[in-house]
Amino acid sequence: MICLVALATFTFLGIFSAKYRRYAKEAFNCVFRRITLRKCNTEFDKKIKVMSSARLMNVSKPLGSFVFKHFEAIGWAFTILLVVSIIFSAQGIYNLTVYGSCDPHSTNCVFKPGVLTCGSEECAVNGCDCEESGCEYPGFLACEGYCDCQESICG
Repeated sequence: MICLVALATFTFLGIFSAKYRRYAKEAFNCVFRRITLRKCNTEFDKKIKVMSSARLMNVSKPLGSFVFKHFEAIGWAFTILLVVSIIFSAQGIYNLTVYGSCDPHSTNCVFKPGVLTCGSEECAVNGCDCEESGCEYPGFLACEGYCDCQESICG
């Protein structure tokens, strides 16, 4: 299933370089055939296997040999990692969109550091005084229009 990882990688690289667009087309053909339960007839997976193993052989012969022997298992591992990372990325984007934070249970987020969100644990423990800042407080919209950010109103 290295074709799926290659499709994602070469599609992204093909945006910036025409060199990789040919590989992206071959990877798409291979993925399409694998999805329809047919063997990849373009020999794309073998081409990637040989290219990657040959480059690793220049660095370390045992490493290149290992990759060549276990290429299918390594491909499945990278495919699983790709799917898991897509799921976690989607979850993070969802939380950022809905809760205004990467983690809906705390205010820790690399995109909005130190911003308190009404309904968060830190807001419930420390209290969020929205009246002092006026209704411009970042959590004001989360409070549905209430400037007094209390757990009973916001949480």
